[in-house]
Amino acid sequence: MSGEQSTERRVAYVAGTYPELSETFVTGELRELARRGVKTVVFAVVRGGGELQGAPPATYVVELSKPSQLASLVALAGRHPVRTARALLDRSRRWGGSARDMAALAPMARAMRGVDHVHAHFAGQPTDVAARLSELTGVPFSFTAHAHDVFVEWERMPLKLDAARFAATVCEYNRDYIAERVPGARLDLVVCGVDTEAFERTRPYDSDGPVVAVGRLVEQKGFEYLVRAAARARGRIPEVLIVGDGPLRSKLEALVGDLDAPVRLLGPRSHEQVRALYESASMAVLPCVVAADGNRDSMPVSLKEAMALELPVVGTDEVGLPELIGPDRGRLVAPRDAEALAGALVELAALAPDERVALGRAGRAFVQQHCNLRTETGKLLGLFARAA
Repeated sequence: MSGEQSTERRVAYVAGTYPELSETFVTGELRELARRGVKTVVFAVVRGGGELQGAPPATYVVELSKPSQLASLVALAGRHPVRTARALLDRSRRWGGSARDMAALAPMARAMRGVDHVHAHFAGQPTDVAARLSELTGVPFSFTAHAHDVFVEWERMPLKLDAARFAATVCEYNRDYIAERVPGARLDLVVCGVDTEAFERTRPYDSDGPVVAVGRLVEQKGFEYLVRAAARARGRIPEVLIVGDGPLRSKLEALVGDLDAPVRLLGPRSHEQVRALYESASMAVLPCVVAADGNRDSMPVSLKEAMALELPVVGTDEVGLPELIGPDRGRLVAPRDAEALAGALVELAALAPDERVALGRAGRAFVQQHCNLRTETGKLLGLFARAA
């Protein structure tokens, strides 16, 4: 670990659903912290369905028994009676929930002995839990804001920004959005990084491989427009493979059939299977849009992983994607424009293989410099140190 920051620091992490296939950045960050000697304890609200290699074990709020809650609460009150009483009796409930909800976290608070910082991923419920734990233990908290928690769950964001020891977000688009609504708010930029050693190409680029898109089947991913674009570009681009699951699956399957689009919906795949699909692909695409309810992506990790594997990429001129995709790395088109999207896919497919290889290599170089898991985790470690 020469040249890297290492520490004996002990940090508690709070997540919502864990482990989660769509949130591999959380487990990646935890693994990198462990590699640097940081001791972590992980708390989550509910158990996720994702099977992620190397994901540290977690304690889940919904699985804590009543006897353990009571015993832990008594132990906390014995050590810090005033602070515990204040946390339980606070009528303002600025972090939501009830006194019973606060008491339910007592086993987690008790497990935080020796922890000097608590950090939450997502500014919604996980940060509420982190803030409650902070009140119970006196340990400072921070959070990283991502997407849905910024654009849909805005309630109490100004309060959280004020109360947290620090707050981070994952792209300039998010930072600008929050700063416009909370003037003077300080947000640090910590990009969701990619393990560029794990995502490194092991076989030659296949210029005839499929077009791969990875993401949940939800409105903000823009997959409806990808299906329409693929139908328009039929015969001029390879088959399009969409990896993921979600509430729009049946609607997308019907659209594929109606348009006779060269698209296959593969359903969910493991992180390792996604990596293998990207290595077999000729390009990656994610046509993000802003959903009707305001929900949106920020800077999707799936495209960064594709770029780390030296794929040319196509995205939309929306959210944080312009920060990621330049003309030397891929193409940007207007959101919700199936014709423009088809044109970009056809344009890349028509390039000579060596031109596409050059795009892919430029993309990997960009990710190594600006979206590197080790570099970004180092930034977070610096923020933990500053907070202490």
